[in-house]
Amino acid sequence: MAEAFDFIVIGAGAAGVSVAGELSLKGRVALVERESAPAYHSTSRSAAVLAENYGPVGWQRLSTASRPFFENPPAGFAEHPLLRPLGALFLATEAEAPALEESARELARRGVPHRLLPAREAGALSPTVRREPFALALHEPGCADIDAAALVQGYVRLVRRNGASVVLDAEVRSIERRGGTWRVEAGKAMLAAPILVNAAGAWADDIAALAGLPRRGVTPYRRTAITFDPPEGADTRSWPMTFDMAETWYFKPEAGRIMVSPVDKTPSPPCDCRPEDYDVAVAVDRIEQATTMQVRRIHSCWAGLRTFAPDEQPVIGPDPADPGFVWLAGQGGNGVMAAPAAARLAAALATGAGVPAALARLGVGVAATSPGRLPPQPSER
Repeated sequence: MAEAFDFIVIGAGAAGVSVAGELSLKGRVALVERESAPAYHSTSRSAAVLAENYGPVGWQRLSTASRPFFENPPAGFAEHPLLRPLGALFLATEAEAPALEESARELARRGVPHRLLPAREAGALSPTVRREPFALALHEPGCADIDAAALVQGYVRLVRRNGASVVLDAEVRSIERRGGTWRVEAGKAMLAAPILVNAAGAWADDIAALAGLPRRGVTPYRRTAITFDPPEGADTRSWPMTFDMAETWYFKPEAGRIMVSPVDKTPSPPCDCRPEDYDVAVAVDRIEQATTMQVRRIHSCWAGLRTFAPDEQPVIGPDPADPGFVWLAGQGGNGVMAAPAAARLAAALATGAGVPAALARLGVGVAATSPGRLPPQPSER
């Protein structure tokens, strides 16, 4: 016999644990995860920064809306601050400068501190960058590292304290809709609830298909990262995370080393992905071309899956084919930084409350995030 809940959340990455936290304030929640621990896949492999100028504008707005939570989480949520000051620097060529200027206007509309400066002055902030290709820079001083592990653990403690059931080692095998109730078989558990939240990351389209609903084209892509030693004698503690506007590389100081990604975007099936030698070589080449740094030894390398909708905007809200099936997907590398606000939005829409006022003021709306904007794709039951 299935155990009854008010909400079933599938996926216990940053998206799943945060929306479970929001929903646990409104009813009884089952949080279901295929792995033996939360946040095994994309969340644990994320760069984990709060960069409000990063990503598509829909995700940027949710990141801005998440800052108050990161700065002032609930009492007892975490033992230490969730944020550590970092700063961010975005570099644009002459052709890209108008887009960076529009980014600055969007940041101003949201009240995000920033400044535009000539690229020739960027060396004072990020001293190893070769400035020749670039014409304009944008400095976002409030960009911060996020303690992703503390964020996930805080939400897990919250949901358990609120009476939620956290079901691990439970790959979802079947989903069936009967009389307005979802019945989910996951591992050894049988669960039932009127509302199911699909926070399954790279597996989100597969979960929709398993539920007999259309896929929405939410596709996982592999992204690679490596770490190496900074130049001898360099004090990297004040270096910002540095991006090129073309999104061909970014780097940041991390635990005394430099982390760099070539921002690769290779389509992948949902899986426990591993870095490819070619992508590691591309990472080395790009950082050596873009900066004066030399990669003499790779200390670590890894890959994770970023999952995008076709338009790269958030996929959050009820599916028009069944309003009891709620999406929280398509984070595209913004999942950790936008988790608190994205969860608040998903929980509000799941319960029919509408877009929270604080999100609406930033320009977040139902039409822009609804899975219904995405053409359905055939799905077998």
